[in-house]
Amino acid sequence: MLPSQLIELGQQALTDVRIGVANGEPLVRCQLLASEFYESLKRALRAPDLRPVERWAVMAAANQCLHAADASISPGTVALELRAAIAMLQFNGTTSPRTKARPVLRVIEGGLSRA
Repeated sequence: MLPSQLIELGQQALTDVRIGVANGEPLVRCQLLASEFYESLKRALRAPDLRPVERWAVMAAANQCLHAADASISPGTVALELRAAIAMLQFNGTTSPRTKARPVLRVIEGGLSRA
């Protein structure tokens, strides 16, 4: 399966999961909706005709999907992991994949913070 087909399948899985989250579906149902995409990624990794960059992207996306299978996450996090997996597939080797990371809060030392 070509990466473009995988992206389409991933986007459909993401839509299905988002609808499931909006409807209050349980975690297991959301993970089941994402599982077809993950299985397609695993099949794509067995294809001998993937170029190295494509293979890396599919492998990274499959790894990201593994995070969505964790039993301790929320259904909304499944959607976030799928979105990150799709971003991995869209990576072309020249720019970093764009994913929305959570903001990181840091303490700025100096001034009044050294009391």
